[in-house]
Amino acid sequence: MNKDFSELVKTRRSTREFSGENIDDNTIQDILSIAAYAPSSWGGHPVEFIVIRDRQTMKELARCKQMGAGPLAYGDAAIVPIIDRRKLELWVEDAAVASTYILLAAEYYGIGACWIHMKDRRGHTGTAEEDIRELLHIPEYYGILNAVSLGIKKRELRANELRPTIHFECFN
Repeated sequence: MNKDFSELVKTRRSTREFSGENIDDNTIQDILSIAAYAPSSWGGHPVEFIVIRDRQTMKELARCKQMGAGPLAYGDAAIVPIIDRRKLELWVEDAAVASTYILLAAEYYGIGACWIHMKDRRGHTGTAEEDIRELLHIPEYYGILNAVSLGIKKRELRANELRPTIHFECFN
């Protein structure tokens, strides 16, 4: 929890294996309190969060997407950011930024997290979005971009060494 911002960003990795230990409810609340401050279009802060702790519901949530949603079944919590699409057209961007804040806040608290993309993905009975909407009783006018699995890390992953490709003044 004492990482500086640069170290936090560089060491954050998608965690897909969890220890099975429980995350304190206050820590999840703190993570979402940070995510609420994510920049949003027109400063409206439209993102709402559904937090799932029930193990069976988390397994069903993972099955809402045909492939790649396993971490949702094995974490200690799942978060589904949702936005009322009637209020703004940039809901995808706002959900993405809020989800990124969840990932960074989770790393700050030493919690593993994994983004699971849902929008425009195949589900088991329809699209992943339709399946999630039915499972969690989300109204049709809410947009669902992704879910985030949270859990205590089974092991620390090594940081990637990345170098940005930068163009100054124009593409060269």
